[in-house]
Amino acid sequence: MGAAIEISAVIVAAGRGQRLGSSLPKAYISLGGKPILEYSLELFARCAQVSEIIVVIHPDDERLFQKLSLALEKPWQRVYGGAHRQDSVLTGVRAAHGDYVLVHDGARPCVSLSLVERVIETMKEHGTAVPVVPIAESVKRVKEDQIVSDEDRSMLFCAQTPQGFTRKLLTEALERAYAQGRYFTDEASVVLAMSGVQPRAIPGEAQNIKITTEADLKLAECWLTARRAS
Repeated sequence: MGAAIEISAVIVAAGRGQRLGSSLPKAYISLGGKPILEYSLELFARCAQVSEIIVVIHPDDERLFQKLSLALEKPWQRVYGGAHRQDSVLTGVRAAHGDYVLVHDGARPCVSLSLVERVIETMKEHGTAVPVVPIAESVKRVKEDQIVSDEDRSMLFCAQTPQGFTRKLLTEALERAYAQGRYFTDEASVVLAMSGVQPRAIPGEAQNIKITTEADLKLAECWLTARRAS
């Protein structure tokens, strides 16, 4: 009987969230009666296929992090992030032990267990998995306040998290980008640019929004309220 495949979940929560206009860092703002970060930590703790959780926080947030009500029934650790999101992801991935790594934004509290499980299934089969959602609006290219062209939105999607990769692939891509001083918006971009591997896309979820503005907070509360009522 072969050894069990281990999966590490890296929850990135080192951002400042300045666009929310709060004195608190984004991960610790209250949503439905508890900090935003707790939702992601609790969900990945419930996922039976996840072997360990690494949460990446800002060094200045240690006191806030210690106040969280955490009762995670699986191995977990806290590490400190860097100046950029990609630095924080690299720190978390370096601390991971699993054969595979899921990277999730701590500011996406509405992610569902079913989406995480679908990412894991695809990741195991193809070595990569990135949830995406189609762009609904018309897309324009604008230059100097003038619309210069239309874009074919049928091939344009918004990427979400968690994004899943073999740990070897993601580590090598992140380390290569770090050595070259190159920064990307997400793990899929790093892997594509640094390794040439084209990550596998799967359908994401409309409710898996990233909290960026006050309006996002209100929308997330609506999604969570509807989930509790169902």
